[in-house]
Amino acid sequence: MSVLAAAGVHTFDGYLFYEKMSSNGSGVVDVPAGQAAKVRDIEWKATVSPTKAPPDNRHGSDVAWMKIDIRQKVLAEGSATMTAAPLDIKLHDRAGRTWAVELADADRPTDRLEVGKEYVLEGLAVVPVPVVNEVELSFRPTDYRSDTPTADLFKRKNVTPPLDTLRFRR
Repeated sequence: MSVLAAAGVHTFDGYLFYEKMSSNGSGVVDVPAGQAAKVRDIEWKATVSPTKAPPDNRHGSDVAWMKIDIRQKVLAEGSATMTAAPLDIKLHDRAGRTWAVELADADRPTDRLEVGKEYVLEGLAVVPVPVVNEVELSFRPTDYRSDTPTADLFKRKNVTPPLDTLRFRR
């Protein structure tokens, strides 16, 4: 009986961990146009605007190029090692369709960010011309810390559930 109880407790614990980690955050946080969002002592700002197509563009005139500008500022020393770029960066339209955003390589530190300094991540996306004025940016900030020892990355006590998705309104 005690073996069955131990197996049951272990299975239930594994299920709770799976539930905690498999969600994509607890929801979407809407950020009003022109405003910033604060997540774990980091301020995030973002803008989306049309831009000219690159010269080597293979797309036709039925698509528009969008410039993505994401700004990250560490507000407290305790978050200075949260150096990773955000996850799941996408553009959304009102119909629920999504388009991928490709970030350019950023010249930023990989070990520690400076408190109060604004770091810029730039990207591009291609969307159909009819939605150029309605697409909105969303992404999930990550809680990865550069000072976490590799051996500790997959320990349950160090793993936190995914953060909410930030959606920047236009």
